[in-house]
Amino acid sequence: MSTQPVDAPYRTALVDACRQAGLDCDGARLLRVHANAIYHLPREKAVARVRNASALERMRIAVQTAAWLAEQGFPTLRPLDVTQPVIVGAHLATFWEYLPPVDGRSADVTHLAGLLRVLHRHSLPPLPLPSIRPVGSTAAEASASAILSGSERDWLVARCEELEEGFARLAATLSWGIVHGDAHTNNLLPHPTGGWVLIDWDSVGVGPPAYDFMPIYLRPRRFGYPHSLWHDFCTAYGTDPVEDGDLNLLAQIREVRSLSAFIRGAEHNPAARAELFNRLSSLMAGDSTRRWHAL
Repeated sequence: MSTQPVDAPYRTALVDACRQAGLDCDGARLLRVHANAIYHLPREKAVARVRNASALERMRIAVQTAAWLAEQGFPTLRPLDVTQPVIVGAHLATFWEYLPPVDGRSADVTHLAGLLRVLHRHSLPPLPLPSIRPVGSTAAEASASAILSGSERDWLVARCEELEEGFARLAATLSWGIVHGDAHTNNLLPHPTGGWVLIDWDSVGVGPPAYDFMPIYLRPRRFGYPHSLWHDFCTAYGTDPVEDGDLNLLAQIREVRSLSAFIRGAEHNPAARAELFNRLSSLMAGDSTRRWHAL
């Protein structure tokens, strides 16, 4: 049995990426590993995010968008002023300012709603933001996966195509703007001087603002949160909490999109593998109430 740390490939890439960027990675500490690995670089007061190099264009857009929003005064984590993303073989790395934890402060859905309300009304940046990809890379991840069975791959690819078509019809009837693409409270960090900053711009694009509501909309449905959470979010954002067919379609899209990170993580993380099959089997069975678990 291998005794390699779960982040071994990422850490090797981190060392090379820091060398290319002129950053000191001595004492680098793993903060989290799932679809990517996140490290604290204490000597640089920075955070490094290491992931598969296939996301190069997405990460280039993420860095550029976050830098522009920060210049505009929007509360976001700032990328370091180095040439990035840095490619190292099959991996890439991006580098961001580090905000230390603040005792006694935890984000709730009203904080998230307030930031999204500002973001969705913001002007578009002077760079070519792509239209959001409703199910992300799920179909491609499924097609390349050695973890899934043939029938599971076929079902998931076909389901992605069906949802993409449904989204195209719905999106034509809705207004569009900047969309974060992965808006949940775990992507908020407290700023030492007060307020909150929005992080993780990997999925940023142009699309219907309601797409950003889905992580909160699904919490009561899939993760056991009280239904009042959705109402609190809508009240803080200033939208109607009425649940309709449009929201249900967007929720189904979000559910399928969530599988992408678990497909990648299943290769090296038993917990991710177990949750992947929990989620996928519930979707294939049409079970919209089975409890899911966050990692």
